[in-house]
Amino acid sequence: MNSGQFISARRRASTRCGQALVEFAIIAFVFTFLLGAMLALGFLFFSANVVQQAADVGAMELARHPDSPTETFQNALQDSGLYDPAFLVCLIGGPNTSNEDLPNGYTQEDVEKLQDRMPLINRLLFSVYIFDPDWNALRYPGARAEFGGEETVIIPIVGSRDPTTGVETIVEWRRVVEEIVPNGATEGPYSLTSTTTGNLDPGMVALRINYPHQSSSMVAYVHVDGGQVLSPSESLGQDFTNVPVQANDNAVVDNGTLPTGYRLVAVSKNLNYGASAHRGTYGLGEAQAFLTTVRPYRKVVTAQGIYRREVFE
Repeated sequence: MNSGQFISARRRASTRCGQALVEFAIIAFVFTFLLGAMLALGFLFFSANVVQQAADVGAMELARHPDSPTETFQNALQDSGLYDPAFLVCLIGGPNTSNEDLPNGYTQEDVEKLQDRMPLINRLLFSVYIFDPDWNALRYPGARAEFGGEETVIIPIVGSRDPTTGVETIVEWRRVVEEIVPNGATEGPYSLTSTTTGNLDPGMVALRINYPHQSSSMVAYVHVDGGQVLSPSESLGQDFTNVPVQANDNAVVDNGTLPTGYRLVAVSKNLNYGASAHRGTYGLGEAQAFLTTVRPYRKVVTAQGIYRREVFE
């Protein structure tokens, strides 16, 4: 092989290497995107399964609880010892030694002991708790609140978003564990004397658990066409604009009414963390994208358990 042929062969080899790098970059991006989507959807399905199991078991056990035929759902849930909203927040190195706190530098054994002390429904939900760096706590997703002098969590329901900035309007607030109540009513079918049972009979446990899922790899968007916000079904196949939802708690419109006894509590940001799921006064979270702070994709999952009560007199 002469020198000209040798140089030509090296150029062809170099070209093939460059082409392989470009192909790898494209394929790696696609596979990374697919992996992130699979992980996000996998965690959503896992969380939905955990919440549904907790709703089924909680409703079944509450149906067996010996209680007055005319008792209300909330009183029965409290008296049964199946659930405690204070255990939705487990402070790490808290100011006291109450049962729901974990020590600094806690071990797996400490976590197991904490779970053993939890009521049944809280224990079943523990696997979807998150670490909150602002609160320094293991806690259920949602907004920080106070109820009965104890720190807990409550969940906002977003009804609409601004078509320009994506800023949210909250239309209602939900407890994590609540009774399924017909629209406009204050009582469900738990009491045998209830007249607002919806499609159920009186004397039924109708338990709902709400879980606000947030994705760590997807951003919340508003679909806009000519200034009009589109629902996901309307945007299919249409020429629309994606507007990322900006994380701005100061602009959020809160038109919801907190359940009796609940109070929102503001949380200062831990500046060592640039973004955090379920961060902020309303627990709507933050993510860094598009050179700004945006909301992560969010979906409130609800699970229901319905059982007929075993009434005791």
